[in-house]
Amino acid sequence: MSSPIYLTDEIRRIEREAGNVAPPLMERAGAAAAELAARIASEAQKDILVLAGPGNNGGDAKIAAHRLQQRFSRVTLVDKPVVPGHKPWGLVIDGLFGIGLARDLEGDHARLVDYVNAQPCPVLALDIPSGLHSDTGRVLGRAVRATHTLTFIGLKPGLLTLDGPDHCGEITVADLGLTPRAASAWVASRELFALKKRPAIFH
Repeated sequence: MSSPIYLTDEIRRIEREAGNVAPPLMERAGAAAAELAARIASEAQKDILVLAGPGNNGGDAKIAAHRLQQRFSRVTLVDKPVVPGHKPWGLVIDGLFGIGLARDLEGDHARLVDYVNAQPCPVLALDIPSGLHSDTGRVLGRAVRATHTLTFIGLKPGLLTLDGPDHCGEITVADLGLTPRAASAWVASRELFALKKRPAIFH
């Protein structure tokens, strides 16, 4: 099947049309993030750093942190732009900024992104790596280089274009239980093309 790609405005419309679903979309997103984080986190090192920003992305991260605390005894939640102390993290979850970011990252937030990028452990970005423009894939000053990205509802152009592929790592889509809506673009799957198998020596 082909995968729909949604612009930021389309995602906002889908969220509005979803209304007051139960459980709420943020709760679903946080649960999906915790589930994937638990699979990614190193078995040898269970210290998890969760960075939560001021918007909905930060709300998703906080819910993920709460759920992970039920599985792990060592979850550190940072919800202010303060660089945490150095520690051998088993995983960093980037919930600083989501698809709504439209300005360059500077100051404390930029330093926090630099801190994340210096970590040798896996990095899970929620929805889109912080600092990456959702519609274009352009780096806004600087951006998190994630090893994994869990994007919600559907793919965004910025995950696949310009600087996106170098910052997103392995991309997983969590549709949050919503039925796919009409999109302006799709990622085509091989099944859409009737390609005949070619001989190994075919040029």
